[in-house]
Amino acid sequence: MTGLTIADVSVSTNKNGLYSLNDLYSASGSENKNRPSLWIINKQTQELIDELTQAGITASETVKGGRNTGTYVCKELVYAYAMWISPKFNLRVIKAYDDLVNGRIESITTQAKTEASRQRARLESRALTDAVKITRESQGKEIKPFHFSNEYDLINKVALGMTAKQYRSHHSFDKVTPIRDTLTLCEIECIEHLQRLNASLIDIGMDFDQRKAKLNQVYMLRHKRNLLDEIKRLES
Repeated sequence: MTGLTIADVSVSTNKNGLYSLNDLYSASGSENKNRPSLWIINKQTQELIDELTQAGITASETVKGGRNTGTYVCKELVYAYAMWISPKFNLRVIKAYDDLVNGRIESITTQAKTEASRQRARLESRALTDAVKITRESQGKEIKPFHFSNEYDLINKVALGMTAKQYRSHHSFDKVTPIRDTLTLCEIECIEHLQRLNASLIDIGMDFDQRKAKLNQVYMLRHKRNLLDEIKRLES
């Protein structure tokens, strides 16, 4: 699960899952009046810690030495500290925690990674077309459009099990929809990797069948398990 982030500050946790008060203080704006040390000695805070302890909850822990030095508190005290600072900051903390436990942060991160991988695949597609063009020109061979489409279909068949045309038909997409804009994160990362690898294999002179075998080998080694795990997550 992605960590708790408030106001672009990543709130660290210790080995017991307690949250760093120091990081929460930074996220609040680090005003002197909101120092954790002032809140901890507050009578209400001490009474709340006593109640949590009596309920069998580890309320707080202090870590001394190392880069994780500081006070770490449970979720209930995170809310209490945030409310002590201000209702506005408390609502921000509640929303951030709610996004975390409901997977919305992870979803946003996945979307960003997918788009980044998709953009890299687009930008690097030039390397594949250049490899085809330069290789055929150096061999004195004619270049036709299908020489390029064959390479992309090779990658699609390895990664998706079908050509772009078959994929569109299978998913009822129209002819103008770029299929790579419809892929999951693992699918587009697989295609991005295989596309880059295929360009390199063309450059070193491997023929089509050799490249097909190598791409399938890499797919099995690097991507098949991730894709199967992703399908299970999406279907659960």
